[in-house]
Amino acid sequence: MILQSFGLRNLPETEEFPFNLELVKNLPYISLKKPVTFFIGENGSGKSTLLEAIAYASGVPTAGGISITDDPLMEPARALGKMLSLRFIEKTNRGFFARAEDFIGFVKNILRSIAELDSEIKEIKETWTGGDINLAQSPLLSERKEITDRYTENLDAMSHGEGFLKFFNTRITGKGLYLIDEPEAALSPARQLSLIVLIQEAVKNKGSQFIIATHSPIIMAMQEAQILHFENNAINEISYTETPHYQLTKAFMDNPERYLRELEG
Repeated sequence: MILQSFGLRNLPETEEFPFNLELVKNLPYISLKKPVTFFIGENGSGKSTLLEAIAYASGVPTAGGISITDDPLMEPARALGKMLSLRFIEKTNRGFFARAEDFIGFVKNILRSIAELDSEIKEIKETWTGGDINLAQSPLLSERKEITDRYTENLDAMSHGEGFLKFFNTRITGKGLYLIDEPEAALSPARQLSLIVLIQEAVKNKGSQFIIATHSPIIMAMQEAQILHFENNAINEISYTETPHYQLTKAFMDNPERYLRELEG
């Protein structure tokens, strides 16, 4: 375990978002009991904002996208993050904060880097007039090879889910704090199972810790995980079978025809 608990240090006298939310006003100290914690709840319940605030307060970098420090859309998370108190068992510089859209930014940045290197290599070929051209190109070719060996040159041609998993696999480099917002947005059900395996291996072999905001009943079924339910302006710990995601999915799968008939009225 890396992060032991978090809570609101003090509440500023303002009604600006997110401090006007009852959830924030009543935020208790939350103890993190397992290496994997899930934030679950409806959209607008505050789970993503709190996850972003923890990411800002902990100082972990944003993986692939715009930094929380620089993203104008993250101002509420920054404001809340400044008011959070985080208690660490062990402080580490390893980790990241990631959203599904950050994967797109990651791919674009990698492809842009390859294109820029190709352009420089081509320019040397076309303009070189003396000396050993291989020696001149060598640093650029080495950098290009390092990128393509690590991420694969065909990252843009990979299926979205496969690329997303590779994105995580290459960024989870050791014992760190990894904060992920709704990874299921980029993953099929089968790929969600692959993500579970990846996370479990990182916990077991590297001592990593994960906090994940999710709607997926597959992902939140991970064994030995803590589930925090954001509902009615409060945060409560519940079991997997108590989650509305499990209950709704089970009710539907038990008799989908009847369920759909009831929806039709």
